[in-house]
Amino acid sequence: MKENNELDILIPVFNEDEIIIKTIKNILSSVKCNFKILVCFDYDEDPTLKIIKENFPNNHKIVFVKNFSKGFNNALISGFKNTDAKAILIFMADDHINHNIINSCYERFKDGYHVVCPSRFVKGGKMTGNPFVKGFITRLVSFFLYNFTSFPIKDSTNSFRLFSKELISKVNIESNKGFTLSLELTAKAHRLGYKITEIPTIWMERSKGKSRFKLFSFILPYTRWFLYIIKTSIFYKNAK
Repeated sequence: MKENNELDILIPVFNEDEIIIKTIKNILSSVKCNFKILVCFDYDEDPTLKIIKENFPNNHKIVFVKNFSKGFNNALISGFKNTDAKAILIFMADDHINHNIINSCYERFKDGYHVVCPSRFVKGGKMTGNPFVKGFITRLVSFFLYNFTSFPIKDSTNSFRLFSKELISKVNIESNKGFTLSLELTAKAHRLGYKITEIPTIWMERSKGKSRFKLFSFILPYTRWFLYIIKTSIFYKNAK
């Protein structure tokens, strides 16, 4: 990319169809800094691409990035490799609510934070519409990590986050399955001593399309980073 933006917004897509239109419209109308939207896709025939091109023809703020492999984490890594922005924000294709806090995320980055975590479990945050088991496990894990380890955030599993380019360039990304990349980057930022903060967000389970989050098939990839966080806490405790 020739132009260095202040912020690049990565949106992984996979057969989103018309659901993506409102998401992009909201971002284009609300974000104030110099930004681009990187649409990260797995395959050329994805109907999402046609929908975007028809509704936003020749829009210079929208860049299409093809995944070097497949899957959510690899789509994000492909996006990271195609950005020179100072900050990179991961945003969900079906999120029609949280465009209003993208500016707040970037302002916190300018305040010196390398990780900004929109959180469903801080005051003002909310999570609705989730299946009971998924919601219960998400809350339980986040509660445990915040209260019984040194992990400094209350919402550990939310993928919606802003990361500094400095952090992304510093760490070796290992996640290639599931939706664990945001957790990995936040866990490694914590171990390296980078500044991390949370702001409230509202998450509603998608009403259109089908969620690709399969809880039990992703437990093992998440467990790896939960153990990483616990080990980091033990290291900090012994170092005191």
